[in-house]
Amino acid sequence: MESKIIGYRGIANKQSVVISGHAFQKHKVKELNPLHGKRRNLRQAIRRFRSRPLKWTAIDIKLNGIETRVRTDKNGFFQSEIIHGLSEPGWYNYELVWKRNHLQFESEFYLSDSHETGVISDIDDTLLVSHSTRWVRKLALMLFRNAYTRKTIPFIRNWHEYIKNLNDTAEPRDFFYVSNSEWNLYDFLEDFFRINELPKGVFFLQNYKNGFKDFLKSRKDHKNHKLNSIEFLMQFFPKKRFILVGDNGQKDMEIYSIIVAKYHQRIKGVLIRKLPYIHNDDVIEDFKTKINHFDVPFNVFS
Repeated sequence: MESKIIGYRGIANKQSVVISGHAFQKHKVKELNPLHGKRRNLRQAIRRFRSRPLKWTAIDIKLNGIETRVRTDKNGFFQSEIIHGLSEPGWYNYELVWKRNHLQFESEFYLSDSHETGVISDIDDTLLVSHSTRWVRKLALMLFRNAYTRKTIPFIRNWHEYIKNLNDTAEPRDFFYVSNSEWNLYDFLEDFFRINELPKGVFFLQNYKNGFKDFLKSRKDHKNHKLNSIEFLMQFFPKKRFILVGDNGQKDMEIYSIIVAKYHQRIKGVLIRKLPYIHNDDVIEDFKTKINHFDVPFNVFS
């Protein structure tokens, strides 16, 4: 397929919904096939970083009888906050229309209950085996594996059980995945979560990368991306309480300690996966002391 508009899963509170996506003049990413081998997976990975954005074009967003026009930026990205007029929490569809070429695409958004507990979770090495701190292994997984051949972390049931325990044994419904992965990998993440029956949620990913050269550049904004995304969620849902989930491989504990210090009355707990190849028990204990100071539970799982 050539031109394509990808609408990401949107997020809504009782008043408004935030819809975002990318429009592409050229987008050749194929539909996932469980029979694809390493060569096909490599081609697919290359296609994800060779799409051509559709710049400065008008896109119409249609939801619940409301039509709003937005314009893409130089990277083909668009975003709009719309008053939705809905009341019942749950998933709703919306439509994207590019009238110039008579193209229509569908996506969905999640209307969250303002008092329901929300889970903010990392993805790489917290749910998906990614080897984020091992660059060569990480790149090999991304290039030669697909959503069928990538693996969840061992003992994924521990992730579920600890979250339930921090939520008074109840399974939360609201999941928000804040990751340093780029929007280029959105289709892969949707497929991976569906195949592995992980809780459906809204993704917050890094800026789209145009080409591998852009991808390989130093990514110093990772901490800011996660911190800003969590800050947005705290402000978008001012009455909601959250459980924070991450790992001890990168900056999750540092970011979560900042959030706990600022919003400790709204944090039900922090859950950190201890990676088997990262030996920083003293660092974990230091962050545990900082977080426990605010009477917020801090749990570690493997």
